[in-house]
Amino acid sequence: MNFFYKIKKYFRSSFISSGSEMRIHAFTLSFIGESKEYETPFLRDYFKKSLTQVRFSLLLAIFFFGIFAVLDAILASELRTTFWMIRIIVVIPGIVLLILSYNPGFEKYWQAAIPALIFFAGLGIVYMTIISAEGIVSYTYYTGLILIFIFAYALMRVRFIWATMACWSIVISYEIAAIWITDTPSVYIITNNSFFIAANVIGMFVCYSIESYLRREFFLARMLEEERIKVVKAKDELEKRVEERTSQLAQTNKELLQEIGTREKVEKEQARLEAQLYQAQKMETIGTLAGGIAHDFNNILTPILGYAEMALDETITNSRIKGDLEQIYKAANRAKDLVQQILTFSKQHDQDIKPIEFHTILNEVLSLLRASFPSTIEIRQKDTLAKGVILADPTQIHQVIMNICINAFQSMEESGGVLEIGLEKIHLDHDNAIPDTTLTKGNYLKLTIRDTGMGMDKKTRERIFEPFFTKRKIGEGTGLGLSVVHGIVTGCNGSLTVESAPRRGTIFTVYFPEYERRIPKSKSPIEKLTKGKEHILFVDDDKEITTMANQMLTRLGYIVTTITDSVKAYDIFEKQPEKYDLVITDQVMPNLLGSQLATKIRQIKPGIKIIIITGYSDSINAEKIKELGFNGFIIKPLILRDLCITIRNVIENE
Repeated sequence: MNFFYKIKKYFRSSFISSGSEMRIHAFTLSFIGESKEYETPFLRDYFKKSLTQVRFSLLLAIFFFGIFAVLDAILASELRTTFWMIRIIVVIPGIVLLILSYNPGFEKYWQAAIPALIFFAGLGIVYMTIISAEGIVSYTYYTGLILIFIFAYALMRVRFIWATMACWSIVISYEIAAIWITDTPSVYIITNNSFFIAANVIGMFVCYSIESYLRREFFLARMLEEERIKVVKAKDELEKRVEERTSQLAQTNKELLQEIGTREKVEKEQARLEAQLYQAQKMETIGTLAGGIAHDFNNILTPILGYAEMALDETITNSRIKGDLEQIYKAANRAKDLVQQILTFSKQHDQDIKPIEFHTILNEVLSLLRASFPSTIEIRQKDTLAKGVILADPTQIHQVIMNICINAFQSMEESGGVLEIGLEKIHLDHDNAIPDTTLTKGNYLKLTIRDTGMGMDKKTRERIFEPFFTKRKIGEGTGLGLSVVHGIVTGCNGSLTVESAPRRGTIFTVYFPEYERRIPKSKSPIEKLTKGKEHILFVDDDKEITTMANQMLTRLGYIVTTITDSVKAYDIFEKQPEKYDLVITDQVMPNLLGSQLATKIRQIKPGIKIIIITGYSDSINAEKIKELGFNGFIIKPLILRDLCITIRNVIENE
């Protein structure tokens, strides 16, 4: 039993998926404990996948067992009649079993019938060995047992427990025949036993490994299906929440329009200013609602991304399961990008604001567009692109240009047309101010994107920056593209204007304040993942997130204590504060917020390192984190690389 325990321990590290551990019996390999429910489905699946190989192996065994009758005529001509009768007696059950394999009821008894046939064939070989030893004094027929072992352990798809019992029973039968029935010389007994034991041990290891791998693959496939169901449920829940929010927004929009109608007699300038204020308030309200959806969905995405990432690391290359996991990981990342778009619109995520050369990003986008747009759409560059620097997030600027160009592509998709892009420097003052904007005096980069598509009427033009507004069919667009563009441009203290008319095309003009300082040198690449051995207290009220974080941090070598109750976490820390090197806590939790818990812990152990996890919350931000003296923070959803780098930076920054 010690041998099987060691083998089980060897494979066990690979038997973890989606927070569940695969539990199997060390000797029988049957699913036990929490995994017991998978035993019957596995046996059914194992039978379906093995049936063709079993039939072929039976045919092969019958052929070899019969063809060796030729050797009987050569090695034991005096006994060939007796040997042929033995072979016929063994072959007939094999043929019957092959025929019965086409019967639907074969599934119930095949794992018992095939080992019985193997044992019966082994007895036939043993009997021929006894007869040959007495008649012609030949001990060569024992070699046929090696072939029996190969079929039993490797070809017949017999389960490990059945194959082991059948083959060792044959060895015992041989021992009885060699020692007590025939006068087999000791040298033959010792030699034959060495072959039999070696063949059985090797065969057992092969059979054990094959069945263990198949059970692991089946278990991971089941875990994968459960993850797929979670993704579908998350998608359905998001769609439901979007529908609810859209209904609320429609009602809010209707009420605001009625309020504006009562102010028709106000002078023109005052009406223009009030319209701008109304638009800003509406976008802020919608942004708050969108941020709430993003927060909920971030919590759903965290375990999906984390478990998929860890399962990918443990899956064999070129495996079918690995391909399915990659699809889940890609789909979850697309959902993550959607959340980032929502957060961009609502201005509730941290941005990598830095000086960037606008024309460099524009050239990158143009190269991408030329490679991806069809030949029916001509991309023109208006004059030479001006060179200038702005202060912004480069990813967001890339997104602004791409979203506007994709909108232009969709308007020209059926009939084709021209997409013209230009970039120039301008100076604004009182004499050449841009109407309907809040741009102040100064230098700006002016991006112009013109298309010759179908254009828009006035009603559509007034609503294009509203989130979830789209005139495309369901499933062809989220309606977030231009609302995200509006949020990014406004966040950069820029402005955006649109000119369009039906069948006259559309012109988007985007203004960004020019940054006068030099661009700093780029930072060195991020270091590779580094493991650690410190003791970490991880606090989050979401059980799935704590389970996933425990696996992530354990894989990185850390000792981890996970708690889902912030009050209980404080009590545990208070009892043994010297035990912990680092505390990682979520911000939004019942009873105690993460920031409150961190403050109380610091009162017990002032030097403890603390990292705050945040997704969406008005109660904490980067400035408050620094003010409270915390060492770092992580944005949800949790990604293994980000978590590792943040922890090492905090721990090593003494």
